[in-house]
Amino acid sequence: MKMKKRELIILAILLTIIVMCQYSFGEAKGKEPLQEIEKMAHVLQKNGAHIQEWTIYTREYIPTVKNDQAFLKKLNELKKQNNQFRWTLETEHDIRKATGLYKHSSIQEKIQLVTTVTNEQPQTYILYEVKGLNWSEKTRREASGIVKNTTFQLFTKQPTFFSCVKGEFSDKMKGVLLKQAYHLLHEFQATPIEALREETFVSVSAYTRQWENALPTNRHPMNIQLALRKEGLGQKTTVVVGTPIITIEY
Repeated sequence: MKMKKRELIILAILLTIIVMCQYSFGEAKGKEPLQEIEKMAHVLQKNGAHIQEWTIYTREYIPTVKNDQAFLKKLNELKKQNNQFRWTLETEHDIRKATGLYKHSSIQEKIQLVTTVTNEQPQTYILYEVKGLNWSEKTRREASGIVKNTTFQLFTKQPTFFSCVKGEFSDKMKGVLLKQAYHLLHEFQATPIEALREETFVSVSAYTRQWENALPTNRHPMNIQLALRKEGLGQKTTVVVGTPIITIEY
């Protein structure tokens, strides 16, 4: 069981890097890092959802880190620049991962330096994640300052962000889940691309012109994904929305 858990963690890291490599990263300077997450939280709250969790991800490829010595040198730099973080180092098969965590009052930052080996070639990335519970104007201001300060010293290029928000509708939602999903997507001026529908669950991938970056698919680029899940008859409904994909477990 312990080994399976480690394998799942490794797989999650690899999938995150692969998807983010395919995502079209913008170069525009001065973009507000919370632009998408603010919109998502606003739409969900406007429609009666209580925000339970939110996350922001970004990453940058580090071409200069090709061996253990360079990895440890870069890690020491990160530790000096972020000495308030609590750091750990793990090595598993062809993956070496250093993780730094720092908990603010209601927000947590995570910095990861990850090296993977593909076709005998090492690839190294810095991954950055910010997450929190609930959402308010106070949270927005705090998160904006934290993200801007940390990404400024972490990355050499203007990063593009993955954003995801999870909420819950306290009252029983009326109507079919897919119809409710389309209603929420309409608030983003998003066009549905494809949908997965079950009796108590629906997930829709869509595209909105409100956000520039997009993830290519076989049919059409997508940059927003929305899911609804009913816990049971007459129970609460969980909603998760992310750009370009959902990154929170639901």
